[in-house]
Amino acid sequence: MLKQIQEKIDERDNAAYVEFAKGDVETLPDKSFDQLTRELKQVREDYRKIDYLIAKANTDHIFKWEDGDLSIAEAIELAKQLRGEAILLKRFGVRKPMERIQAYHMQETIYRKALFDPGKLKERAMKLEKKANRLSMAIEKQNHQVEVEFYEADKYL
Repeated sequence: MLKQIQEKIDERDNAAYVEFAKGDVETLPDKSFDQLTRELKQVREDYRKIDYLIAKANTDHIFKWEDGDLSIAEAIELAKQLRGEAILLKRFGVRKPMERIQAYHMQETIYRKALFDPGKLKERAMKLEKKANRLSMAIEKQNHQVEVEFYEADKYL
């Protein structure tokens, strides 16, 4: 539906002005600016309805997961959090346990020692990533089982 909104915006932009040479008769667009504004308003209203219905379905539909029962909305957020944490842990996981830091303004050698095991964090990151993927598949499965009644859909199919 976002595509239809953008198409209506573009169509209205094209209908906003008419160009013609002096002495020529201008050719008006098939639809008026006002008509396209009304159509755009309707598509936006329909989009808000379907967006609300999807959000409601995402909070109303619950499924079982390792951490307990989750709504689809909670599961989506959990998947994002798992992926985000996996990215952060991977960054720590590729570091060396001990690094020499080259400081040009200091005379002495400085070392940076990790207060964690990079190998274990990298392994934990991979597990989190797999868990996020499993959760995403479970969300997708739920989404295929959930039906939303949106009678205006025929206008957009």
